[in-house]
Amino acid sequence: MDGALQVHGFLTQAYVKTTENSFFGDSQDGSWDFRELGINSSYRFTPSTMASIQLLSRRAGEMYDGSLDLDYAQLDSTIYTADANRVGIIVGRYKNPFGLYNDTRDVAATRPGIFMPQAIYWDRVRNMVLSNDGAQLFGDLQVDEHRFSIRLIGGKTPIDENVEKSYLNPLLDPEMEQDGLTLGGRLLYEWDGGRFNLAYSSAQLTLDAETSLLPDGEVEIDYRVLSAQYNSGRWSLTLEYMQEPLNYSGFGGLMDAGDTTLDGYYLQGTYRLRDDLELFARYEESHYDKQDKRGEKTAQRLGLEAHNFYSRVSTLGLLWEVTEGLIVRSEFSQVDGTIFLSNLENPPPQMRSRNWNLFSLLVSYSF
Repeated sequence: MDGALQVHGFLTQAYVKTTENSFFGDSQDGSWDFRELGINSSYRFTPSTMASIQLLSRRAGEMYDGSLDLDYAQLDSTIYTADANRVGIIVGRYKNPFGLYNDTRDVAATRPGIFMPQAIYWDRVRNMVLSNDGAQLFGDLQVDEHRFSIRLIGGKTPIDENVEKSYLNPLLDPEMEQDGLTLGGRLLYEWDGGRFNLAYSSAQLTLDAETSLLPDGEVEIDYRVLSAQYNSGRWSLTLEYMQEPLNYSGFGGLMDAGDTTLDGYYLQGTYRLRDDLELFARYEESHYDKQDKRGEKTAQRLGLEAHNFYSRVSTLGLLWEVTEGLIVRSEFSQVDGTIFLSNLENPPPQMRSRNWNLFSLLVSYSF
């Protein structure tokens, strides 16, 4: 309906306890430093034009301090429409359509667990992957039970301290800014109303970097995700695989010889025990070098323990939908490796523990 103003929001609080290492705060002593508060609104000017905005406060250990940020602010215009088919453009700050969950990752009710699978959706570089300031072209085509969607993006990517100290050693005091635009998109195929989904996502960007010790250089990032999901009645199965080639140049020495291709995947199965209760199991792996799954060659080259360059995580979780807007989640994970831990809230890599457990609880209310 034209002129219809809608307002929604959500509040999420989690508790995190780890046996070793820090994950979203001082979690070895039990951490409440994971909190999300968002409010959004949308207004439809015409059947084909809508504006929407969301403000978000996110506390996530030492990575995000809970300050209020503009999560997205966009104008969505449909240029062509016929039946279920449409073509249009989105301008402003928009969520990047990567994988199956990136554009809804901050809403606890729509992500696949308390925490996103770190093999694909690293929280330590969340802001870089999350959004762009620019334009997004979209198109949707429905043919019988087959639906094809395309999203093409171009814009500037927010770069913060988490990104700077993930792609370069924190001891170098790195400062980064983007060179050019982030370009990419997603192709999505859906069959039978989402019973089967298949997607390919990609994005490329270049970061110029200054450090306190090395010559100025740049980091080229190529991010690719292949996703598949099958839903059938009470159960679903999801598989996503990521590759991220990194190219370092201009820094000299070992840095320029440090080109690598990160990769990772997760496999998750969920089963609806009853209408309000869901059980899930997930296994995920991450590797700093896809040719060095155990991290041994990289560790030898850099003089660190091998577990800093991979992770293997097994998770069992439960979702309880108390009411339409209130959910409770609990999860337990066994972790081998530390690749996804934040440099901002953990000691130097040589002091991190290889094997550790993670327990978490979450309560989230949305309206």
